[in-house]
Amino acid sequence: MSAPPWEAEFPGRLEHELTCLEAAGIRYDIDDAASRHGVLQLRMTAIGDAAVDMTVSFPDLYPFVRPSVRLTGDQAAPMAHHVHPFSGDLCLIGRSTALWHTDDTLAWLLTTQLPKTLQAGQVTATSAEEVEALAGVEEAQAEPWTDYYTCFDAGSMILVDSSWTLPTTRTQGALGLRLSRLDPTSVDATQGAGLLHGAVFTVSDDSGKVLCSLSGQNPDRFARPVTGRWARLDASVRGNTPEAFLTELRRAAPRLLDGAWQPAPVNGWELQIFGLTFPEERVHRGTGDGWVFLVRLRPTGGRTQQQVKRGRGQRGVPPAPGKTTTHLIRAGYAGQADMAARVPELVGLQDRHAAVFGVGALGSTVTEHLARAGIGQLTVVDRDHLEPGNLVRHAARLDMAGWDKAFTASQIALSVAPDVRVNVIQYAIGAPRNALRPDHRNEIDAWTDVIDSVDLVVDCTAEKGVQQALAWLARRRGKPYLAVSASNGGWGGRVAQLPSAPGAACWYCLEYALNDESIPPVSAAPEEDGVQPVGCADPTFAGSGFDLAEVALHAVRVAVATLQQGRPGGYPGSGHGVYVLALRTPDGTPVPPTWTGLALPVHPLCRGDH
Repeated sequence: MSAPPWEAEFPGRLEHELTCLEAAGIRYDIDDAASRHGVLQLRMTAIGDAAVDMTVSFPDLYPFVRPSVRLTGDQAAPMAHHVHPFSGDLCLIGRSTALWHTDDTLAWLLTTQLPKTLQAGQVTATSAEEVEALAGVEEAQAEPWTDYYTCFDAGSMILVDSSWTLPTTRTQGALGLRLSRLDPTSVDATQGAGLLHGAVFTVSDDSGKVLCSLSGQNPDRFARPVTGRWARLDASVRGNTPEAFLTELRRAAPRLLDGAWQPAPVNGWELQIFGLTFPEERVHRGTGDGWVFLVRLRPTGGRTQQQVKRGRGQRGVPPAPGKTTTHLIRAGYAGQADMAARVPELVGLQDRHAAVFGVGALGSTVTEHLARAGIGQLTVVDRDHLEPGNLVRHAARLDMAGWDKAFTASQIALSVAPDVRVNVIQYAIGAPRNALRPDHRNEIDAWTDVIDSVDLVVDCTAEKGVQQALAWLARRRGKPYLAVSASNGGWGGRVAQLPSAPGAACWYCLEYALNDESIPPVSAAPEEDGVQPVGCADPTFAGSGFDLAEVALHAVRVAVATLQQGRPGGYPGSGHGVYVLALRTPDGTPVPPTWTGLALPVHPLCRGDH
């Protein structure tokens, strides 16, 4: 039995809507045919003295969401803005659902918002003065056509760079692409990983001259090179099917399809890839080059793979022998500037280098989010391997179990930030040597080289002996040091920052402050609550991934602020030396995550070198 309609759920609301319409001089008819299908739809015939032809549909979740209003009949003339090109729905208020209030009415939309929308929708503003004149009439927001297409292949994407500006004199040419995935069995699938994932690394003209290239992505992450062709269209495609795009391609560049078939990087298949660029809004009332891609696929002979039976959670079947399928692929903007656009405070991290020692529960999350933030280079150090049980609080996947943790961390970083450079060191800090090295160098020399190459040392080892050694090495080489730790049970954590500046507190100042409790202790579960999982040589602390992530993520904040220190507009730091997290009280009572920032001065008992 279905839920009652909104007009029954909210008695009197429909009557209120109709009363407001009549008070505003708006005439309407209720569509009886739509009502028989459970949809409340009104046909508007006049607003005051002006005749109109509009259809209004009330959604099932009204009044929590706005009604749909679209021009119909002779009034459905195309508008350049504020109308969905395929459904005809008018954008009477901005897209945010917060702009519609439950006490708003259809009458308000039609009398207050509709005139503004019709005015702005028919204006073609090109100059700065014309755009400025629209302030208060429309939101300063671009309306890209590609946002309206619904015929893209689900799960597929080809990466491009929004900084590309192709010369207007060039109308077609070649694409240098690389694919990370191509799965012909995904044809006709409605969800999942999609047909392909790839990137355009070069765009060339017909003479072979490279016009632009992709920044911010690592070609090594896209193992399969393929070629493609591109063509310029005069306008966005007014159809919403892959075939409509193919028709426009044939019209704009009829010879481009000739001989464009190539062996696919999957045995038994051939493919064509075409990039279509056309003018679309990139900024408010400003156009640039929009992109979509057409991919055509056909078997080279009979069926090359076993049919995959359709069923819950399964793919479709490969195309029939000789059948050509055409797919529209979404462009994803992934240039260096695109990847940083959502976090302007992090611009500049690409020339910074951090070393993360210990990439387990804390260090793997620190590594992942430093990479996401856009750091240019990471060095990850760990001697251990990944156990399946680590995954309850590690950033890795199950198929990584058995890998060295340092290598695992490198792959996590590369999976979220393909342009980051990662150095992997699988070594136990402080291991004894049995022989003199031929170059007479020792471990201090080796770690000095590592620390000299970085801008920040992040210590997630939670091993006091290692922490002392790394803090000493960082101090003697003039590099800032960050110690990150969590308490047993995940009851709390601590992030301690030791600057490299002369006169700053050292590791032993921190130890003195912890000993006299001028820095309060972190709440911790009783030691007997620790565990030694089967197969592990040492006991480990208990604690969940979501609790430990609180510690790791704050460590990333402090690390980024340290790396951005002194840069105008960079991510700000709070100026504290130690941060203490409470997730539980000393008796184990859970509390909302609470960070306390404390100063870390030189301790009066410390006789270290400051």
